[in-house]
Amino acid sequence: MRLMGDQPKLKNQDDAQCVYEILQLCKEKENLHDEVYCQVIKQVTLNPNQESVLRGWLLLNLLTGFFLPSNVLMPYATKFLQQASSDPSSTHHEIARICQSNLRKNFMYGGRRHLPFPVEMEALLKGRSARRLEVLMFGGVEYVTRIRTFTVARELLQEICEQMGAGEQEEMQEFALFAIRSTSDKTDKVVRPIRMEEYLHDYLLEDMLVTVSLRRLTWKIPLHFEDKIYTDIHYGQIQWDYMTGKILLSYSKELEMQLGVLVMLQHWAKTEQESSAPSREELKEYIPKSLQSQISTETLQNHLDRLLRTMQPLRPVDAKIQFIDHVMKQPFFGYNIFLVEKVSNSTIPVPCYFGVNKEQIIVVDSITQELCHIIPLKELQRMRTLRPTSEEGLPGIELNYGSAANPKTLWIELSQAKEMYHTTVVILDKTDFQH
Repeated sequence: MRLMGDQPKLKNQDDAQCVYEILQLCKEKENLHDEVYCQVIKQVTLNPNQESVLRGWLLLNLLTGFFLPSNVLMPYATKFLQQASSDPSSTHHEIARICQSNLRKNFMYGGRRHLPFPVEMEALLKGRSARRLEVLMFGGVEYVTRIRTFTVARELLQEICEQMGAGEQEEMQEFALFAIRSTSDKTDKVVRPIRMEEYLHDYLLEDMLVTVSLRRLTWKIPLHFEDKIYTDIHYGQIQWDYMTGKILLSYSKELEMQLGVLVMLQHWAKTEQESSAPSREELKEYIPKSLQSQISTETLQNHLDRLLRTMQPLRPVDAKIQFIDHVMKQPFFGYNIFLVEKVSNSTIPVPCYFGVNKEQIIVVDSITQELCHIIPLKELQRMRTLRPTSEEGLPGIELNYGSAANPKTLWIELSQAKEMYHTTVVILDKTDFQH
């Protein structure tokens, strides 16, 4: 009644504090949900005070996104919103339609985990339920959109995929949005994928510096390059993964020849009809740091000279497509790669690489790149993150797998423990395995 203006507010109390108190009570006491729903619906029904009606609808907008009415009240609340949203003469039919959408998503995915922070609350009470969001994309692509209070990751992901020509449901499933968090007083970052049913605003917290990015997690559907943005994004991601050591090249006597082709294609992808050879400084920009000490620069330069004499320069878009094709032929392409420092299994050499795709987790020797161990995802029974055992220690993951007759456990330590854990969880969500 204080929020609606029917009673005076307490000293130093404002509208945002009133709303927060109501939502906090609903969070603590589920048996209050129906009472609050009924009171707000009563407030917006045949009320001659339009200011009071507007405040009631703004509160209902939040209630429907955070809390469900009971099974008894749900049919009546749903019917009320249907009637209000289908009445074009009502000045509030649009917000009633939004409430309908909130309630439907709440039923499907559950409500938001976090109550609105003061800045978001103030904006909502002023009728501003949408905010600008810039999604970081590979390949220099900028994507700016607007998200609402109860936008879930699935909605934004579908919007972006449709814009870049990957709107088919099966291919869309191969992408994920990532939240990149870094606190204002720390330099370390936490990267984790956002599950499809999660609310984006639950990540955009005031006390954190959060950005959202898009990347492809799995590679089952064949790529197609009729759309320039689609090509740029895939080239950008694969090149970044290649340069940061997340794509493992097979070691062989022909390593310089293999690198020479990839250097040339990256060079051609940069600029139109680049016919000159990359300079010695440019070479470093095209070769992963982890490989620079293992190759002969002179042998690589000679191979590049032969390529320039025998190959016609490609257009940037064609060079990007050929680079993608070359890298996708690597034996461990398609795995999400993580460098692991310690493993409980003494037969596995460390440091080593752990890779995750839709079928399995693999362990690869970081020097010889031999396959050391395989855990099929269908055998993964349980997984949990572990805190560092000391101040200088790394976080870890415990993996329980195998069968009931032959259970197995593996502990690993790595700096990207949370990212690997959540990446595996999201990949499991996108498969048919039941866990």
